[in-house]
Amino acid sequence: MKKWIAMAAVLGFLGAVSAQQRKRQINTGLGFWTTAELNAISAGLKAKEPAGNGNNMYATTGFDFRGNYSAQLTRRDESGVPEIHAGWSDVFIAREGEATLLYGGKIEGGKENRPGEIGGGKLVGAQSKKMAPGDMAFIPAGMPHQTVVAPGRHFTVMILKVIKP
Repeated sequence: MKKWIAMAAVLGFLGAVSAQQRKRQINTGLGFWTTAELNAISAGLKAKEPAGNGNNMYATTGFDFRGNYSAQLTRRDESGVPEIHAGWSDVFIAREGEATLLYGGKIEGGKENRPGEIGGGKLVGAQSKKMAPGDMAFIPAGMPHQTVVAPGRHFTVMILKVIKP
């Protein structure tokens, strides 16, 4: 009997924790981060990158989710692959380093990773914009894009992912 009571208590506790986590997943109040807090998050990204062979030198952390949009910081030490998001737009706000944003054109040889998500292949016929700290770019849903980072450089960007209405 004591085992059943203990098990019920544990399950009740886990249920309460799970409900709290679900509540925290979608933030509804004011979201505010100081420059120092954002800089600390950015500094922690370098430690999250995989070490070694130079493949996928990329780290990201999400820090706010509102249901119809989310915010994340991403650091790249190499170029990303071309990608398309059918269901959301990206807003890039450059924080550190420099990159070239390729946008438009079409992706040849990409693969659907998830429904509405295409990545890889080659971006052809794209236009380009240099991005430096403070620059902002809005990439609408469905627009092919790629972040190109020069060898030996890095690029840290805040990305707001906004669900397409």
